Amino acid sequence: MNHLSKTLFGAALIAFTGFTAQAQDKNSGVIDYEVSQKMPPRGGDGGDEDGQVITINQHFFFAAGHGKLETERPNFGGNRAPQGPPPGEGGEQGPPPGGGQGGGGRFRGGFGMGMMGGGFVDLQSHKYLQTFTKPDDSTKTFFAEEDFRPAKDVKPGDKTKKVAGYNCKKATVTVRDETYTVWYTTELPFSYSPVNGLLPEPNGVVLAAESSNRSFTAKKVDFKPVPAEKVSLPGNAEKVSEEDLRNMRREAMQKFRDRQNRN
Repeated sequence: MNHLSKTLFGAALIAFTGFTAQAQDKNSGVIDYEVSQKMPPRGGDGGDEDGQVITINQHFFFAAGHGKLETERPNFGGNRAPQGPPPGEGGEQGPPPGGGQGGGGRFRGGFGMGMMGGGFVDLQSHKYLQTFTKPDDSTKTFFAEEDFRPAKDVKPGDKTKKVAGYNCKKATVTVRDETYTVWYTTELPFSYSPVNGLLPEPNGVVLAAESSNRSFTAKKVDFKPVPAEKVSLPGNAEKVSEEDLRNMRREAMQKFRDRQNRN
């Protein structure tokens, strides 16, 4: 092989290696979402106080066909103390938003749909993995699987826009009697939605959505190495049914309320 051939071969190899590394990088990283939730007036619908809007940050880590949603807890500034979840529920132990009937950490006024929660996602099998740790035994984690639900009442739009640097299609989707305007991309190598049942196409990622009560928007998609253990269930996690997981949460919440009432 002459010098010119070696030079051309080397350049081609470098280009191929760079392309391969770039493609691999897209399978590992984090999506940063900003989430806002409108809370009802204090005292319910008949209250005389305007509803407060709470804004939080969520981070969806993904790597090697698995994912995990983490939520930063908001700073309420002492204005409206959260009627928070008992130890072992909520935080990283709750379900993803919309991912489960049992709910994750919930705040007075209906800051619900698991929006204070986190959870694991099997991106290959298209399943949300809701997790829970009992307050009196933090060494044991239980989990239940929930399949990705296909979106219903989808009304495709003819508009497009960029969100976090990605070309997104517009659609209107209804989930649990709540209508969302959704912006999703098909330019990422996996499928995901922070709200189950909100994805208009099975091969897309929801980067923004808005309803009359809540909204979320991806601010950044950052491709970077993510350790496998970051997005993997604990090794001792025990699989239970969704109903069993809901019952565990109800029991823990009732014990938490009983302790609060005694104080």
